[in-house]
Amino acid sequence: MVQEIAKNVFVKLDYEGANVGCILTDEGAIVIDTPMIPAEAKDWAKTVSQLTDKVLYVFNTDHHRTHIMGNQFFDAPIMSHEAAWKEMANYKDTFIERTKNLFKKRPEIQRQFDEISVIKPELCFTGRLVMYKGGRELCFVHLGGHTPATSGLYLPDERILFTGDLVVVDEHPALGQCDSEGWLKKLTWLRRQKYSLIVPGHGPLCNVEASEPVSEYIRAMRSKVRSQYKSGRTKAEAAVVISQMIDYFPYRPGEKSIIEKRIRAGVSRVYDEMKVIYGQEPSRI
Repeated sequence: MVQEIAKNVFVKLDYEGANVGCILTDEGAIVIDTPMIPAEAKDWAKTVSQLTDKVLYVFNTDHHRTHIMGNQFFDAPIMSHEAAWKEMANYKDTFIERTKNLFKKRPEIQRQFDEISVIKPELCFTGRLVMYKGGRELCFVHLGGHTPATSGLYLPDERILFTGDLVVVDEHPALGQCDSEGWLKKLTWLRRQKYSLIVPGHGPLCNVEASEPVSEYIRAMRSKVRSQYKSGRTKAEAAVVISQMIDYFPYRPGEKSIIEKRIRAGVSRVYDEMKVIYGQEPSRI
């Protein structure tokens, strides 16, 4: 179901991938992210077409598949942070095949990806981009943390922030490409702001305080991996942290292996961060 969270600001929170949004201006619409599953992406494109007859831009909050796979269903240029473009510029057919492989037990969805091609951004920014369109001020802001590309969209008049995956609610954040210390700092900054509403990358609408569980999760991951590292454990041995983190947030039946893979990538990333901080593994010093 589409929700109008402020005048001409719409979100849809029930697709299988990330949350999506649509902001109407007098000149056309800004679409925020596109669904991963092609049938849902087509549904989102149809929904947007019922709200407006023109899409100005599609804004990808990062380069991950849950935000970009439906880009081709919108007749509009894609925009993103420059780091997202750099990632997406290297996507090959194997990227789509890996996405298909996520749905091995759901062949009806797998088949949908046969028609998909990755549409890359053609407009990029680095720090901050302010756009004045159709009577609206739209602030595209680099946030980082989750990935080097993670960015959000702020509406000053409504004090609404679309955070991308900087904030997720009631699910394991993905740390595989993160700057965990930078993520914590940005979340601390976020909680000092006076936003009236947060649209997270995944999960229900929230306020800034809802970011605290993400901070707690990242701090827990850093603490557990740091302990493994300083005890001389290898990265493979540090994977014991997966079982310690798996129940931190709920997950749907049948998703355990996906969540374990997500945590494993996070352990690997944070382990590498600890290596930079503390030098060689203690067991090899």
